[in-house]
Amino acid sequence: MLPTAPTIYRVDEMLAEPIALNSRLGTYTNFFNLLGLSAIAVPAGFRTDGLPFGVTLAGPGFCDAGLEPIADRLHRAAATGMGRDRGTQLPAAPPVFATHGDDRLDLAVVGAHLSGMALHHELIALDATLAARTRTTGDYRLYVLPDTMPPKPGLVRDPGYAGPGIDIETWSLAPAAFGRFVEKIPAPLGIGKVSLADGGIVSCFLCAEAAAREAKEITGFGGWRAYIASLGVGQPQPAHPG
Repeated sequence: MLPTAPTIYRVDEMLAEPIALNSRLGTYTNFFNLLGLSAIAVPAGFRTDGLPFGVTLAGPGFCDAGLEPIADRLHRAAATGMGRDRGTQLPAAPPVFATHGDDRLDLAVVGAHLSGMALHHELIALDATLAARTRTTGDYRLYVLPDTMPPKPGLVRDPGYAGPGIDIETWSLAPAAFGRFVEKIPAPLGIGKVSLADGGIVSCFLCAEAAAREAKEITGFGGWRAYIASLGVGQPQPAHPG
């Protein structure tokens, strides 16, 4: 999250030095297109002198959908109203998760395809929509698979194990898109049925147990996103996400 602009200029100041001041106003935004990033600018309140202040939420390319619910919550928390009319309330919040017809199929992702992660753009390219954020039951373990780029986790079921459960996201795809996506999944990963903490079952990424035997276990983090955050760096992104 960055300031949207470093300051605010009067109209006469802009007319006197349009090129220099416009360039300065783009200090925190000019690089977004150059780096292929997603971004949403959000009102964030008012300065002590009454002038407005805004912030820009940044994310990897093609991750606008992942930024939208965060931007909406931030806008509402700032209580800025609707522009000059600060007393006007925002419309009712839209549902966080998309609904979809019966002809679409659900697929749960656990690692690099999560919102904001390195391969999320592959889901967006297939017109996938977010259906739910949830957790598995406690009998699943999560591992960091060696020699994968970008880094990927492996989810393995361990009957009888009582762990924290693993954070996952469920995405809805058209049947043809679901098939194209699954066909490209590399070994030792595959798709199988995973039990959810709320009692449901969903098709989800799973890993061959043999591939996880020598891998680093990260089950205690409760999910891939928390593990990546613990490293202190963002997950490596592809050079050309499109």
